[in-house]
Amino acid sequence: MLRPYDLIENILLDIENGIREDVNASTLAEKYSISERHLRRLFKFAFNQSIAGYIRSRRLAATLDDLLETDFNILDIALEYGFDYEQTYINAFKREFRITPGNLRKSWRIVKIKPPLRLFMEENKK
Repeated sequence: MLRPYDLIENILLDIENGIREDVNASTLAEKYSISERHLRRLFKFAFNQSIAGYIRSRRLAATLDDLLETDFNILDIALEYGFDYEQTYINAFKREFRITPGNLRKSWRIVKIKPPLRLFMEENKK
């Protein structure tokens, strides 16, 4: 069994690597042979936010490149990143960035994204 710090670090890596796949608390709990409830509590304790909210936030941030750098339609982007419906993606996007994906694409407004979490801050090495 992994130590809690190693477990959390592995979970953060799995989230970043599984953005386009169906990564969620259930699949992560199964992978690491712990209960989903325990995983949710551990994540909340470590980062003071829900694992589902963090995954959604990272998934939405990952869609920005496709949205701004390609001509893919919004439905295709939504489906590519695991949203079941275009409207679900649009609503989540608007809650996260306070602008719809279509309006962002037209305006190229700067949006603030949450960077990937790290368990420990790396010290500046000289």
